[in-house]
Amino acid sequence: MCRMLAYYGKNKDYLRKMANCLVKASLNDPLINESHSDGWGIVAYNNNKIIYYRSSNPIFQDINTLNDVINSLDGELKVIIHARKASEKVLVSSFYSHPYLETTSTHLFFLAHNGSVDKYRLGETLGLDPSLMVDSELIARYIAIHGLKEVDRLREFTKSALNLLILEIDRKSKSSQIYFHNYYRKDIIVENEEYYKLYHNKGAVYSSSLAYTGCEKGEEVEFGKLMKLS
Repeated sequence: MCRMLAYYGKNKDYLRKMANCLVKASLNDPLINESHSDGWGIVAYNNNKIIYYRSSNPIFQDINTLNDVINSLDGELKVIIHARKASEKVLVSSFYSHPYLETTSTHLFFLAHNGSVDKYRLGETLGLDPSLMVDSELIARYIAIHGLKEVDRLREFTKSALNLLILEIDRKSKSSQIYFHNYYRKDIIVENEEYYKLYHNKGAVYSSSLAYTGCEKGEEVEFGKLMKLS
């Protein structure tokens, strides 16, 4: 259970506003009345430069670092920020904070995830022992191996939600793209469905809680479809 934000655009003030809503939702999520205090991370791709930071500290205790990263950006911005609420408290450290990085010979993938999948079944599929890994790491590994076109196949492992934000960078061209995916198990989530929705507004895609902490609600992201942020 996490809160997250992606942004693609040139309006740094708007990014800062959205990030502030993420901080507020992480401190006290109005949809679940709990905090997301088990680490945070950010990746930004700006002027062919990657800024990548992960911490075990709550994002609301590391606001200066968040602001420093945003203030350092200029021009066209592609950013993903994630605040974590861990399902396994023994796996809380900077090792387990999102976004996760996976690489191939042609691409880099940074992935942030909200929800849960069966990490043992997915680990078996990948030939990995997932005991000291979290499910989101395995999702990133799966996508690096099988490609973004196979995202839908991850539904068979999904226990609650497969809400994804993915920054893909092409090694050769240095071009990049942010993808987002909003999927959750409607058959088992009968209460607080709103919590698992993603919204889109002015170049940002974000967890629903941000719409209840001072940011616009925007439009609900189309369900079950991998889309590009543009």
